Amino acid sequence: MMSSIIELLEYRRAKIWFAENKERVRRSFKGMYIAVLGEKVIDHDKDKFLLIRRLWSEGLFPGPVVIEYVD
Repeated sequence: MMSSIIELLEYRRAKIWFAENKERVRRSFKGMYIAVLGEKVIDHDKDKFLLIRRLWSEGLFPGPVVIEYVD
């Protein structure tokens, strides 16, 4: 139960960070899907499913990782 709460808090922190840094992130990752963990972009790809596959292989998805499309 505790790990679920921690993951939820980390997910929320990543969502807030992305919202606050969207313009900065857009300069580097426009047109891509990004994976955010905490306050850091940990991976990116134009193909959402390839990104998820890599994260899954590293044990990071599903979990506290936020995936967003940068338009």
